[in-house]
Amino acid sequence: MRLIAPTAFKGTMSPLQAAQHLAGPGDRLLPLSDGGDGFIECIQQGLGGDINHVPAADPFGRIRSVPVLLLADGTVVLECAKVIGLAGLDRLDPLKASSRGLGDLLARHRNASRIWLGLGGSATVDGGRDWPALTLPPTTVFCDVTTDLLDAARIYGPQKGARSEDIPVLSQRLSLLGLPRGPRTGAAGGLGAKLASLGADLVDGAERILDVLGFEDACRGCEAVVTGEGRLDASSLEGKLPVVVARRAHALGLPVAGHFGCKGEGWERAAGLFDQVSFEA
Repeated sequence: MRLIAPTAFKGTMSPLQAAQHLAGPGDRLLPLSDGGDGFIECIQQGLGGDINHVPAADPFGRIRSVPVLLLADGTVVLECAKVIGLAGLDRLDPLKASSRGLGDLLARHRNASRIWLGLGGSATVDGGRDWPALTLPPTTVFCDVTTDLLDAARIYGPQKGARSEDIPVLSQRLSLLGLPRGPRTGAAGGLGAKLASLGADLVDGAERILDVLGFEDACRGCEAVVTGEGRLDASSLEGKLPVVVARRAHALGLPVAGHFGCKGEGWERAAGLFDQVSFEA
């Protein structure tokens, strides 16, 4: 028996779909998300709970139905990408895109006993400047990057539609908000900093999801681990989920196969972290 523990193949397969795609008869599935796409799906697959759908505004103010997961212990699980994410948008414009919808959703659950928020995949770079005033219950934020607030626009703005001339404007906006800086404050276009200013705990999403879902326990009785995502390249070495899985599986003495959608620049060096590597294309 193998443990099948991939994250999403972006634009192709969700974490659960990827796990099902890679699994054979008798394999154990543990789909994973570092806080980006598929976060709620992975938490429910591992811990159960009930999903409700509630209205929330997308980055351009259009109301859509988004999932909210309620765990048995009262924890409310939210996913940034489902509210203000890139999926389903007909345009990208970080100068106009707003994360207000996520702020309103958090305000709606301000009386929860605890919140887990997957923070990644946003179409915004606004640092939560339009959020309502709110007080958070104990909140853990699963961040998909370690970026500092003032690097967020430069590094991630282009993938959200920012032109080269937009980057200084977005960076200045973030710098004028008076938000804290440091690791993970740049997550989701500066929302890490906004949440930290409200007392939330910013954590490494890849490491924490493995703890929450009991990775070491899931490995018991398995002879190998299979992980992967859409792309293997040099950035995989910066704490991407498959690399975290490989490191922790190797610590248990288990071989690790990495399966990826494609290869990018620097993939050879990253491939050395796995006992076997294969690609969809």
